[in-house]
Amino acid sequence: MSLISLVGVRKDFGIRTLFEDLTLHVGEKERLGLIGPNGAGKSTLMRLLAGLEPPGGGARRVLPQARIVLVSQEPELDPERTVLEQVFAESGEKMELLRRYTEVSDALAHAHAEGAGADSEQVIDDTALLAELGSLNARMDQSQAWGLEQQIREVLDQLGIADTQRRVGDLSGGYRKRLALAAALVADPDVLLLDEPTNHLDADCIQWLQGYLERFSGALVLITHDRYVLDQVTRRIVEVDRGEARSYSGNYAYYLARKAEEEAAAAATEAKFKGALRRELEWLKRGPKARSTKQKARIQRIEAMQEAPRRQLKGQISLASNQRRLGKRAIETENLEVWATDEARAAGAPPLLRHFSYDFSPEDRVGIIGPNGSGKSTLLDLIAGRRQAHGGRLELGATVKLAYFDQHSEAVLGSGKALEKKVIDVVKEAASSVELDGSQLSASQLLERFLFPPAQQHQPVSKLSGGERRRLHLCRLLIEAPNVLLLDEPTNDLDVHTLTVLEDFLEDFRGCVVVVSHDRYFLDRTVDRLFSFENGELHRFEGNYSAYLERQEEPSSPATAPAGTSKTPGASAGHSSSALSPGSETMAVAAGPTKVRRRSFKESRELADLESNLPTWEERRGELEAQLGCGGSDYAALEALTHELSELLLRIERGEERWLELSELAG
Repeated sequence: MSLISLVGVRKDFGIRTLFEDLTLHVGEKERLGLIGPNGAGKSTLMRLLAGLEPPGGGARRVLPQARIVLVSQEPELDPERTVLEQVFAESGEKMELLRRYTEVSDALAHAHAEGAGADSEQVIDDTALLAELGSLNARMDQSQAWGLEQQIREVLDQLGIADTQRRVGDLSGGYRKRLALAAALVADPDVLLLDEPTNHLDADCIQWLQGYLERFSGALVLITHDRYVLDQVTRRIVEVDRGEARSYSGNYAYYLARKAEEEAAAAATEAKFKGALRRELEWLKRGPKARSTKQKARIQRIEAMQEAPRRQLKGQISLASNQRRLGKRAIETENLEVWATDEARAAGAPPLLRHFSYDFSPEDRVGIIGPNGSGKSTLLDLIAGRRQAHGGRLELGATVKLAYFDQHSEAVLGSGKALEKKVIDVVKEAASSVELDGSQLSASQLLERFLFPPAQQHQPVSKLSGGERRRLHLCRLLIEAPNVLLLDEPTNDLDVHTLTVLEDFLEDFRGCVVVVSHDRYFLDRTVDRLFSFENGELHRFEGNYSAYLERQEEPSSPATAPAGTSKTPGASAGHSSSALSPGSETMAVAAGPTKVRRRSFKESRELADLESNLPTWEERRGELEAQLGCGGSDYAALEALTHELSELLLRIERGEERWLELSELAG
């Protein structure tokens, strides 16, 4: 049975059509993940499902008694409510019972605290309250609402919502998003619609939310860039793109496998089409005279093939960069100290960061992790020169060209009236053209590589979705040819496809990358060294995020070692050059002989390629040796075969050596 159905829905915004004849059903206990490019209309589709956006055509049908709650990327909350009032705002019957039970209990406790000298009116009031309390008690027993209080406490604690009497209007954007999520979870609706719920959550919180959603009893529709959550929680994937919604019965891993098959089939079909068209054009070039009906029909078929709309292959974003050379020095830090504010320092508050010393190498891949508010973004601000340290030294190499992909994009795209600039003008402010892959691209051509078609390039930035603005921000940064990238929560608001391309780009990027992220999948793919914020100190760990979690779960050994104790360049970060401060352990504790280095993602892919290529090379080697064994009088051909065999033997030898080297590392 469907709780919500969209049937033949059309939705457009002026000249732009998002959906045309779209049909989507959300059934009971649904576990549906919505994915698709930024700007494809995922958030609009969520609002259509919630009934907050009217369709331009078609129908929305909903089960009358179904309770539906949407948590959007920028939730609209009442600024005058308290945090607790907002939590109860979406409450169902159980929540109302608990709220009233709490009010009556508090009223009775207050009355009893007044003393024994109460008058007769007070006694009557107490009797009425006691009667209501008894009735509420029975109703809560009947509806099994007693466990709700514990559920509310768990949700608020896990989402870091402590001061329940604060005014909503005084909260930050991230706090409001967590509050809206908490209110939705404790409301226990029949259908829960979540649009990027992991934004503004740290890794531990995301892990908890994943478990909570797996236990959720109602239907769930989820938009998220967190591919671990998407894979573990969903049971059906709906891909939204170019006005269509295609359904895949399975989780994210199943979707990827099916998509790979579909794209391979589409590529084969396209190749056949091109081959047929090429043959037909060759026939046409021979100048056939259109005398017979058969020849005329063939010419008409060729014309139809040429004029037919090409198969709508999905746009492929390209993040190629015209990168500058980076010298031997990237970023050097020594005894860095910083407080949240000057006032906090003057008041004797503990610093966000103290005694941090580390030299980032030109090819470092470093991830920064830690709880919200611990100082991760502050460290990137220090490196980018947006704020000054209270102590210590920080220097950039002479050849460094730094790009900072921050969380808000306002430093590049602006805010307010600045958002009325055209998309193409934002890029032209940096360069009107750029050389990429050996060819000169105009600003418009570059934007097309970032999936901004010409019609969209002349729209104001304000018309872009949040994800499209992030993609534009990325385009603007890369056109400036950086060789050091600072990425602060880069996965927020980017679609899954763009994230995959960004990860591939970073893998081949010849420069230093420093990433602050809570996205476990992204960290696993892009970094091979972590710094973890713990009580004002950065602790270093060699490996990706999954390896870090595995090490944390080992009770006998620390997962990290303090990073501020030795100025170790990134190129040799596994070795300590000095002891720690008195009373501390030395670096060898965390990086001693018991630690096995794990393969990075890039090395794992290299190993897989070698395992695939080596048998092919050996097969070719046998073919070449057989051909040479047959001899022959064509000496030029024999010389070419000998040269090819010589090169192949060298490739096999090097490949086998590299395979042995990589296979000895932990997977």
